Formats: sequence, C-alpha cells, structure tokens
Amino acid sequence: MTLQDYIKVFRHRWMVILVCALVAGAVTWFVTPASADTTKKVGSYAATATILVGSTDPENPNPNMGRIPLYMTTGEIPRRAAAAVGYDGDPALLARGLTVTPDVVAAAITVSATASDGSRAAAVANAFATETVKFFRERSRPGAENVAVSILQAASPVPVANSDGGFVVPPGRGPRTAIATVLGLLAGLALALLLDRLDSRLRTRQEIHGALRMPIIAEIPRLRRSERHQGAIAVAEDPLSNYSDGYRAARTALVHTTGQIMPGDYTPRRSAAGARPAAKGARLILVTSAHAAEGKTTSVANLAASFAETGQRVLVLDADLRSPDAHNVFDVPQGAGISDFLSDPSDDASLGSVVRPTSVPGVRIITAGTSLAHPASLASRLGSLLEEVRGMADVVLIDTAPLLEASDVFDILPMVDTLLLVVRSGRLTELAGNRVAELVGRFQVPVSGVILLGAPEKRADAYGYGYGENRQSKRKAKRARKRAQSRSARSAAEQETTFVDSRTPGASPVHSAESRDTSRNPEDAPDDLQLDVTPGGEVPTATDEAHAATRGEVGEERRRSRRRSSSSA
Repeated sequence: MTLQDYIKVFRHRWMVILVCALVAGAVTWFVTPASADTTKKVGSYAATATILVGSTDPENPNPNMGRIPLYMTTGEIPRRAAAAVGYDGDPALLARGLTVTPDVVAAAITVSATASDGSRAAAVANAFATETVKFFRERSRPGAENVAVSILQAASPVPVANSDGGFVVPPGRGPRTAIATVLGLLAGLALALLLDRLDSRLRTRQEIHGALRMPIIAEIPRLRRSERHQGAIAVAEDPLSNYSDGYRAARTALVHTTGQIMPGDYTPRRSAAGARPAAKGARLILVTSAHAAEGKTTSVANLAASFAETGQRVLVLDADLRSPDAHNVFDVPQGAGISDFLSDPSDDASLGSVVRPTSVPGVRIITAGTSLAHPASLASRLGSLLEEVRGMADVVLIDTAPLLEASDVFDILPMVDTLLLVVRSGRLTELAGNRVAELVGRFQVPVSGVILLGAPEKRADAYGYGYGENRQSKRKAKRARKRAQSRSARSAAEQETTFVDSRTPGASPVHSAESRDTSRNPEDAPDDLQLDVTPGGEVPTATDEAHAATRGEVGEERRRSRRRSSSSA
C-alpha cells in the first residue's frame, strides 16, 4: 500500500479512529484519581554495615585492603554467615547477593545486602560483618597480615523505591489522559487498517471497474442529509445540481455509445447463430443492480427526466414485480399495470389503458399492477409486452428486480437492447461483482456501463458537474430561481386581468370581470376596448403590444436609413 492508500483508509475509517482515541482518554480520565499519590512505592530494602580496617604493625600503618573483600565473599566467611542467618542453600549464592565496597582513603569497607524483607537484609549484612571480624581476629591471614578489623556501624534496613528505568508514567490525571489518548489514536489507526483488510466492499471507481469489468459511465455524488427528499426527482426539481448533471452524463453515454458484450466462460447456443437483429422502434434499456436498496429506481426516475428534457417521449416500465416502487417516485397511485395486463386472458386487452402520465412532463409509466401473486411466471411472459411498447415511446426504461436476489430479471435480459447497472459505493463486494459479470457474460447482453452512486464530490467546482454554480451560491441561486418563477407567474396573472390600449395615450382601461369576458370576443367589445386577435386565437397583452410597437419602430428606422444611403449613393 502507498501513502495515498493509507490516507484513504484513515479518511474512510475516521470514526473508528476517533472513537478509539476518545474512549481511551475518557476511561483514563475517570480511572485516574484527581489527587494522585506522589510517594514512591517501596519495592525492596537495603541494609549496609560499615567495617573499619586498621593495622597492628606500627611501622606499617596502611594495611593491605585488597584481600579482605575476597575473603568476605568466598570460603569460610560465607559459610559462617549462612549458618548464622539459617540459610540452607549454597553459601556462594548468598554471598553473590552481597555488595562489598572498599574505601582505601577512609580505610573502611561497606557491606550491603538487599531483600524484600528489611529485617532479612539487615541480618545478612550484619552476619557477614560479624563473621569477618571474627575471621581476622582468630589469626593472621595470608595477604592480610597485621590487619585489625572492627564494626563501625551495624546494618539497618532502608526502603528502596521501585526504579525500572526508562519511561516513567506521570502521576497527574491530565498527562495520563493525554498519553492514553495518543495510545488510543494509534490503536484506532491499527484497527482501521485491520477493518479495511477484512472489509471486501468496493467503494472507489477503480475497485468497482476491476470487479465488474464494465465501464463507469457516470458518477453520482453523495447527497447531504439536508438535500435528501423522499421520492424527489433531482433532475426535474434541481436541474443545475451536480446530482442532476451526473444523470445527464449517463443519458449522454446511453445515447452516443453502443453497449459492449461482456466476455464469459460459458457461451450460450443462441449466440452461435450470430448477432441479434436490430429492433425497430424505441430502445429498451434495462436498469438493475446487484442487490436491493442500491438506488436503481431513483436512477430510473432521474434518467427518465433527463431523457424527457431533451424532447423525447419516455416510457417507464415497473417490472420489479416483487417489490414495486417506481409509482411512488413518480407520484402515481398503484393500479392496473403490467401484472393485470399479462393476467388478462381476453384478447381485447389494450396496453394503452394501463399507461399513465407522471409528475414529470414527457414521462409516462406502466406500473407493476395489482396481480402480483406469481411474479416469476409473469416475468417470463413479458416478451409480447416489450415488443408492443417499442411503438409507444422513444425510450423505454425498465426497472427490474436485483440480479443476485431474484430470477425474474433473467427472463427479461434476452429481450432488451442494453443493460445499465446501478452500483452504490460501499454496497457491492468483490465476490458479488465477479458473480454479476459472470451472469451478464452468459446472457451476452450489450452492457452500456455502470452508474456509480454515492461517489465523493470534488472539493473544487471546476469544469464538469456543477459548472456555473459554485458551492456557496447554489442555494442562493435555487432560491432566486424560485422567486423569479413566482414573480413571472404573478406578472402573467396580472397581465391576463389587465388590458391596456397602447394606441390611446392616457386611456384608462376597464378591469371589470364583465369587460374581460367581452374583450375576449373583439366583435362584442366596446369601441375603447377593441383588440387585435392573433391567428392562434389568443388576445395579446399590453407587453406583447409594446414589444410589437418597438419592433415596428426599429423596422421603420432601418427602412429610412436604407433610403438615405441609396439617395446619397
């Protein structure tokens, strides 16, 4: 993994990292007492006895002190000391824990012993000091002749604080909380990397393309919570948003590109007969997803609105007979639809009777219907219906069940012209993506590509989605458009109820309801309200007359200019 990959993982798992750091800091804060005990904890005791060394020879006042520590740690003195303190082990081991330090300048030797029990440490040090004095008083020893030894100070236990060395944890609540927070942060980073390794869900464009082996034709940005509205069609309600432009990019790819056949290990027999013949009429576009709740129905609605705004007639088929939801998005009540048409045994059933208009101009819908007891059998009988709807629109969008959760879609796949897959970032796994690619490759259906939902939005608004509206002015522009629409609606209403005769200067128009009704018929209108009627039968308003007068004046001025130029020539 590169540094950029680590940064992506940490940005995606920032909540896990933050929770680990906060939990570690909070637990340490509450566990650590407000007033910490700053006294050092006693781990052991040390006892030191001091022995003075003198000389019995007046001519040699400086005795040889080099041999005395050797006699104290080996031989007879350790055996006597071990017997004195009741030590049953090897006297050499007891002497090994002893510290003998000679001081030549002071002519003294210190004997130190350490133990967890203070009385035990003092007993060992005093035993060695006492047995050393007795040992040298008995007779002269080789290398230590004329040596006089006496105890200056007996050993007494002294507590020794624990000192393990290295880093020492400060006793205060604040420093300990800070250290615990840092350690929790490091633990959160490690946990984030572990979760990323265990999580097989696909999130980025590269990961999804690698698993599906399909082109990504559009990336739809993730909507903020304040922008999410149940059943809203963004292309129709907010046409200048990044969200809407993403679906327009998908529409453009569907119109100007041809679908590709996915390679598969299994080749069906029908594919050996040659390429499928080109169908006449509307193009059938099947929109599906790998799993439920990935946004295929919302994508169908926005694609339908994007096709309709180009002037094309759009028909939506809600072929998800197991969980129909397209009628809710288009604000159409559930009624007779596909299932009722297919279940009607009579030959005089008309498909046009189940086609309904929607809340989006130029878009009609055939709902799933009410006879949904056997969705799998109904899906296998959709062939005649799909051929008939080709002549009813320019584009037909088919909303179907998910590929990996229902078998209904496989009965429709051989009948459509192209397939469009909807994938939500973080929902599809690599295993599921490979399975989808395998299934689509078996049916040899042309694939237009993938719409990726929930893609992270760019921080800067440059060329591309959202061009023309920066981030700070999007809401203001949306409110300004609404205000402009309301003002134009009020102005149109006022113009319809107010007629001004521009050819009579200073004339006061009559605005009663009766005069408005009579003015619709120029023959019945009074002389002061005679109006011109356009060939379409509509009465021009004062604004229309003003524009016509302005155009007439401009034309007359142009004709005069031409006559002057011709006469001068």
